[in-house]
Amino acid sequence: MQPRLTTTISILSLSTVTGITTVITGIIPQLKRTFPTVPTTLIEWLVTIANCSALITLLLNPRLTSRWGLRPIVISGLLISAIMGLIPAITTNFTVIMVSRLGLGLGVGLFSPHAISLLTHSFTGDLRARLLGYQTGLSALGNAILLGLAGLLISLSWHAVFWLYGLLVIVAGGVAWFVPEPTVPSTTTNHARTEKTQLPRHQ
Repeated sequence: MQPRLTTTISILSLSTVTGITTVITGIIPQLKRTFPTVPTTLIEWLVTIANCSALITLLLNPRLTSRWGLRPIVISGLLISAIMGLIPAITTNFTVIMVSRLGLGLGVGLFSPHAISLLTHSFTGDLRARLLGYQTGLSALGNAILLGLAGLLISLSWHAVFWLYGLLVIVAGGVAWFVPEPTVPSTTTNHARTEKTQLPRHQ
């Protein structure tokens, strides 16, 4: 039995926000004017620093999911990213903004790899193959829409662009309400137990 439509939409929504770290690309010129004493290279690092910190949680992800489960890690990652992403919307302290971007990356590293793994664990057959194909397109489409919205919000202020990270709360709510914890059989463990029972006894 395949999951419900709401579950499918909630899982696919993850793919639309995997590139959300880049939505602030267009506000770099405004940030340079707002922080004239900060080196240009450091301001540009606000975009890429999140991708660097995401590597930390990407590497830790297998251990974290094996201990706490895939669904809680995804929800936690989305909420951490939302909170950290929203902080620059209410502050003009460059150090705080930089630290929040580091925190944003840590959250993204928790949920982004599971945009695919949730599909593979939750669906089977031809539907899974189709959805995996849609996933790539949705990632590109989501990124384009987010950048388009960011372009509209720039006309208000550079702070307004950071409110886009509030969308992650909606995605987290969808996962929390409609996506169950995937059941992944531990074939390795079962195989080891089978082999253990077949070992001959020593007399």
